[in-house]
Amino acid sequence: MMSLYSKSKYRPPGLWRVNDTWLQTSHLAQTLPRLEKNAHLSIAIKALMPDTLKTGWTAFLSEHTLTLKVPHNALATKIKQIAPLILDGLNMTGWTVHHMEVKVSHFNRPVWLNSPKPVETPKQSRILSAVSASHLACSVSHLPDDSPIKEAMVRMLRNHAHRKPS
Repeated sequence: MMSLYSKSKYRPPGLWRVNDTWLQTSHLAQTLPRLEKNAHLSIAIKALMPDTLKTGWTAFLSEHTLTLKVPHNALATKIKQIAPLILDGLNMTGWTVHHMEVKVSHFNRPVWLNSPKPVETPKQSRILSAVSASHLACSVSHLPDDSPIKEAMVRMLRNHAHRKPS
C-alpha cells in the first residue's frame, strides 16, 4: 500500500516529501536523494545568511565542494565576503564542505538585468548663428579691455566663426 505524506506542522518550511509513486520511476528514484540533500543544504545555508542574501541563489554540493549559482556579480561579491562564515557554520552543523565556489549564472537572471541597454544618441554640435554672433560681438565691445570674460567670449567667437553649419 502506498502511503501519502501529510503536511506536518513540525516540518521546517521549505522541506517537502515526495509521494511513494515517484520512487517507482528509476530516473526519479536516482535523482530524489540528491534533490533532498540539496534542499536540506539550502535550508541550512539560509539559516546562516543575513536576511538580505537569503534568496536569489541555488546551492549544489558535489564531492565536498559547495557551489552557489547567483544571477549577478553584486550578489556573488556579497556572498564571497561571508563565505568563511558559511563554510564554518555548515561544518559545525554536520555538513562536510571543504571548498565553496560562487558562480554567476545567466540562466536565472532577473528580467531587468537581461533587458537591452538604451541606445545613446550622438551629441549634435552646436552652431552659433550669424545673428547670435553679431549680438555677442556687440555685447563684447561694451566690456572693459582687461576683462577675462571679454577674452573668453572673443575666443569662443573666433572658434565658432571657423565652423560651418552642416
